[in-house]
Amino acid sequence: MITGTKSFVSCTSISIKSHLPMLDASALNVFSGFCERLPRCAAIRFGFFKSSKKFIISILSKIGHDVAMKNSNSRSIYAWAFYDWANSAYVTTVIAGFFPIFFKEYFSANVDVTVSTAQLGFANSISSLFIVLIAPLLGAIADVGGLKKRFLFLFAYLGILMSAALSLVGEGAWEAAVFVYALGNIGFMGSNIFYDSLLPTVAEEKKVAFVSGLGFALGYLGGGILFSLNVWMLHNPAFFGLDSSIEAVKISFITVALWWMLFSLPLLFFVKEKKPIKDKGTVQIISEGYNR
Repeated sequence: MITGTKSFVSCTSISIKSHLPMLDASALNVFSGFCERLPRCAAIRFGFFKSSKKFIISILSKIGHDVAMKNSNSRSIYAWAFYDWANSAYVTTVIAGFFPIFFKEYFSANVDVTVSTAQLGFANSISSLFIVLIAPLLGAIADVGGLKKRFLFLFAYLGILMSAALSLVGEGAWEAAVFVYALGNIGFMGSNIFYDSLLPTVAEEKKVAFVSGLGFALGYLGGGILFSLNVWMLHNPAFFGLDSSIEAVKISFITVALWWMLFSLPLLFFVKEKKPIKDKGTVQIISEGYNR
């Protein structure tokens, strides 16, 4: 996971010094630390790109062969896989790339690092615990009522809205940042549950491994592309018409929301969920889901 980081470090370690005149004193103090730490943290988290290059190429090279086959389900397969391209942007830019450092340097400004770390850990723990408690029931209900796509987009658009909402949180407002971030994580993790459950719907048993790998590869690729663009914007805010690197990070949160929303549309339109044999009322669906 930490191999092949040299090219990434060289890409992300562009000096911010040439842009310092655009920052006021407080912003400079925040981002002098932020931009120095981003390359090191991000390189550790995303060094896998080079090591997984061959895997991504081998998966994508099979697309031409699969399209050539007479398979009426090809469109739904690629629509399903592209959702991984869509939501992986949240992982790369928000969860792993920008938010942890930005939280400590901006949302928790002037707070001891041990305290800010505890605050961030609290947000991650609460969101994970919520999913652990509610996922089995929601999954059973979705199976009974044929509601997988509805639940997927319910959680997905929660994550999308919260990603965009991070751009509205002000400096020092760590409580709001924790709340929005936790809801975003719930949206991301919750949507993945129902996303994975749709795999048997779009792929025959003999193709499950290929389709799953295709989604995995597109996720790495899509998430990496947007993250690279956002790092470029962070280090060159003036090029994008922005006033500071702080503004660049906030715009990055918005780009994640737009990316996630846009590239989830193929799944919405082209993946058809199997409907239950007979229609059931809401109470019956919840009851059967609870009893599973």
